[in-house]
Amino acid sequence: MTMNRRDILKGAAGSSVAIAGLSWSSLRAVAQQTKKNTLTWIWDIAYQNMNPATANAGEIYVLGNIYETLFAYKDGKIMPKLATAWERADGGKTWTVKLREGVKFHDGSPLNSAAVKKSFEYTRDLRKGSSYLIAGLEHVDTPDEHTVLFRFNDVIAFDLVAGGRGFVIGPAGIDKGGEWLSKGNAIGTGPYKLTEFQQGKLIVLDKFEDYWGGWEAGQIDRVLHPYVGEVSTRVQMIRSGEANICPRIPASQIESLSAAPKVSVANIPSWRDQFYMINTQKYPTDNLKFRQALLYLWDHESVLKNIFHGIAKKPVGPVVSTLWGHGTYDVGTYDPQKGLSLLEESGVPKKDWKIKALFYGGNQEQIDAIELFQANAAAVGLDVELELNQVATTYNSNARSPETTGHLNAMVNWPSYPSPGNILEMWKSEEKPVWNFSYYHDEEYDRLVGEGFKLEGADRDAAAKTYIAAQDRLMKNAVAIFYADVNRVVAYSSEIKGMEQANNPAYEWISLYSLRR
Repeated sequence: MTMNRRDILKGAAGSSVAIAGLSWSSLRAVAQQTKKNTLTWIWDIAYQNMNPATANAGEIYVLGNIYETLFAYKDGKIMPKLATAWERADGGKTWTVKLREGVKFHDGSPLNSAAVKKSFEYTRDLRKGSSYLIAGLEHVDTPDEHTVLFRFNDVIAFDLVAGGRGFVIGPAGIDKGGEWLSKGNAIGTGPYKLTEFQQGKLIVLDKFEDYWGGWEAGQIDRVLHPYVGEVSTRVQMIRSGEANICPRIPASQIESLSAAPKVSVANIPSWRDQFYMINTQKYPTDNLKFRQALLYLWDHESVLKNIFHGIAKKPVGPVVSTLWGHGTYDVGTYDPQKGLSLLEESGVPKKDWKIKALFYGGNQEQIDAIELFQANAAAVGLDVELELNQVATTYNSNARSPETTGHLNAMVNWPSYPSPGNILEMWKSEEKPVWNFSYYHDEEYDRLVGEGFKLEGADRDAAAKTYIAAQDRLMKNAVAIFYADVNRVVAYSSEIKGMEQANNPAYEWISLYSLRR
């Protein structure tokens, strides 16, 4: 995930935060004069690119409330969304989709087969963001106004793929171009319209009156979503009631916020996991026993108990345990003597027991965990240099370069769509790493992941077995320290109802439409 966490807004002044030349209290008062039921959602993400066809980072948290997909995934099942029915043919190469009737885009134009065809072809042809998921789309036919026929050059689990990131964009938005969309203009079918976008500073959403799902009393009319970089400021705003929702609060703040009057904290399962990718090509972690030693120097129990404070659990492997097709492994047990023995058996001279851990700011648990690892490693004679990159984009650039990458490279990950393959492709061989910060090269692994992707569309049980075989290879080769499957933690005003329903682990965004006041 790439995010630019520049401190555009800093600190609190009395009971307000300065935003775009206005005090926060003044801005909120103006907003509430316009819309009675206004919700204030604060976070430390400075959104940059709002084009749903190319955005592949934190923007998804907002875009998921503006745009919609053909299908939805919930509790292991594919559910209708913009599509009401679908069937596959030709072994999973052809998919016929029936569209929901009576749906409008935010500009009033109808959702029809021509619009869906234009959106998918536009996304495919850009070859950016998540377009690689539908790169095999050969042709889209529109036999009638509400029927779309997708033809692929190979088998694909289109119901999974198009239920993840396959946002349908209004034709007029596509005509205006990618730059127009990226700058905070939007035409979707979702429950909320994007009515204001100050890049890196503020987003305003207003309910779409003609939303096909309809509206009930108590649902949110307007959402103010400013960037608030300082964690202490965010906590203060939630405590005071100046803000209504704050996701991803530090684990250390959960207990005190839970005890605060008029504040609730949701601790909800997610598909987000944290790990350190071990560089398999850089000396001395190019040595398998040396890499295996690192797994015994990680104190999972202390990290989960004293750093995550109960908001995470020990992983079972590369794929989270709540997603189909996961393997089950012992990802490591803290045993410094065993770790020392493996270091010695590796044959790496003690003078070379030195590695660098590369990570980024904005994730305090990740920082605290690697500092504990550094101390544990020092106790057996392993020197771990810590290199913090304050900005995630700088971190990504450094991790992608063989000259600046670490032996350990931090990662927070979640799948773009409900598939183990979307997680496992992170370790597929790359000439120039995009996300394979383990620098892992394994032709058999690549083959297994590719085969699993094809099988998803025809035989999901066979796909699961293939994906597990791929995970077996990752674990055997010690490509990462998997240390936390992290829950989604949201602090919010107790008057807000529906937070549990608003959080689906298959999606990173909070469904604002599910909330009531």
